[in-house]
Amino acid sequence: MTHKGRVGRGTLVAMVVVLAMVVSGCALNANELPGRMPAPVVAGNKTLYFGPQVKQRALRMISASRKFCHLSIYELGDEDVLKALIAARRRGVDVEVVVDATEEQSQTVAVPTLQKGGVKVRSLHVPGGISHIKLLVVDTNSGLEALMGGMNFGRESMHNHDASVYFTHATGAFESVFERDYGAAGGALDVAPAYPSPLVVDRHIEPAMLGAIAQAHKDIEIEAFALTSKPFIEALLAAKARGVKVQVVLDPSSSYQKKTEWELSDAGIDARFYRPLQNELLHAKIISIDDGAVFFIGSSNFSRQAFEINHEGDVELTNVAPFGQCIDDDVRYLLSESGAIT
Repeated sequence: MTHKGRVGRGTLVAMVVVLAMVVSGCALNANELPGRMPAPVVAGNKTLYFGPQVKQRALRMISASRKFCHLSIYELGDEDVLKALIAARRRGVDVEVVVDATEEQSQTVAVPTLQKGGVKVRSLHVPGGISHIKLLVVDTNSGLEALMGGMNFGRESMHNHDASVYFTHATGAFESVFERDYGAAGGALDVAPAYPSPLVVDRHIEPAMLGAIAQAHKDIEIEAFALTSKPFIEALLAAKARGVKVQVVLDPSSSYQKKTEWELSDAGIDARFYRPLQNELLHAKIISIDDGAVFFIGSSNFSRQAFEINHEGDVELTNVAPFGQCIDDDVRYLLSESGAIT
């Protein structure tokens, strides 16, 4: 995907915003501009990656794995990722994969391909919902590494405007999440625990987000594939009412988002629809509060289905100003290019 077909539209605005992003340290990568994605941003031992960069980081992690490589993901079908997993297995790495039991690409492409390559793969069934998490955990010569966020590894996933966070020195809690998924996919049923920070999983996600929004005092920036939860919307309206600046970019592919945009806009919130370049999705699920004082990213959409039914995994990060600045800039840029659903 490139900018073809959009040359000249909003050029002046785009140039001003891109310049601002360069100055702030969240420069757009000229070699990876599909979906207008920022370049990687580092905050301590964490790196925020967008689009194709997520796949490249995953491939490097898989290639560097030594004893084990564990992946729990909703959609899997990317040929390069599948080949890397099989190659890791052939060099003696313990490769285990969990995919959603209902996702077509995972079931028709990933499962048979991995099984043929000798990789252990299980399908996780979630009653009434889906296993929507996106988590890769590997051990390398440098220690435990993890990649978690909104990015699937489907055939078209990397074209979407989406992101994940890479942890260079991950805690064992990330591996615990995978082990629970692998066990559940094998029939071991238990209640999801409250994992230690920065992990927030399943029913713990909504309370964490609502609590953080309630404490916001300056600004809230959101990139949302789906934002339909009534308590979530009410929390944003309450934040706006007490003087917090709220900006929201919504994916236009669902008609349900129209009602959300109307309700937020009527309250004075700057809520607009992402304008795709070549049919890509705004697939991110990101919240930045008070310039990265609190930062959420993960698989969970802001919906009742995600908060109450699906298996989801997010991270709640604190004091990550570089991430906050990047999302602030990205949201501002996307808003400058956004439009209404017709």
